[in-house]
Amino acid sequence: MKIKNAAIGTAALALGAVAVAGPALATGSAYQVSVGGSSASGTHNITATAGSISFGVPGTSMSCSSANVPGAPAPVTTVTSGASVTDIASIGQVNFVGCTIPGGAATVTTTGPWTLHGTGAATSGSSDVVAGHIEGISARVFNAACDFTVTGTARGSFDEATQKLAVSEPGGTGGQLVVASVNPAKPCLSKVKTGMIASFGGTFTLVSPDGTILVG
Repeated sequence: MKIKNAAIGTAALALGAVAVAGPALATGSAYQVSVGGSSASGTHNITATAGSISFGVPGTSMSCSSANVPGAPAPVTTVTSGASVTDIASIGQVNFVGCTIPGGAATVTTTGPWTLHGTGAATSGSSDVVAGHIEGISARVFNAACDFTVTGTARGSFDEATQKLAVSEPGGTGGQLVVASVNPAKPCLSKVKTGMIASFGGTFTLVSPDGTILVG
């Protein structure tokens, strides 16, 4: 997948930079996007796989052994090709495997779509790392001791050379991924509270069934 900035003067958003408030983060730049060597307007199904996933809230670390984004049937995940594309990808579902939280093994379910936006500068080359974020995240985490839902936005980047989407939301000041609700009967040993800023990290390799996702 090749991402070319339609506004060359747009400054890059550094992956580790402190997020700006509210609506300023929840936007994206317009790009020319090509999939399978074509920038013709259209949508292309994709799948994705990731190794270990980390997430958590202050004082509580959680993890999953892997994650995957399935293809068809619905909900599908797609990349949009064409000119002046803002919503680069629509992620229909993420499956998390081998998750552990306070109280032991846990189930994580997601509600989509999650939307990938770019915000950093890009060129016509094939080795840009384009900064951006994923909006519309909604994930419920639960087991016998825990039951909470996280919603919001996570920062990340797409590496053209490796076809990897790295999600790297450190949480903390300026973070927009938050604990939206906690089941009062299962508060994770009183460790997770509504309003806490959450972290989320993992690297997904993207693949298109239309053929190799070409860069350059």
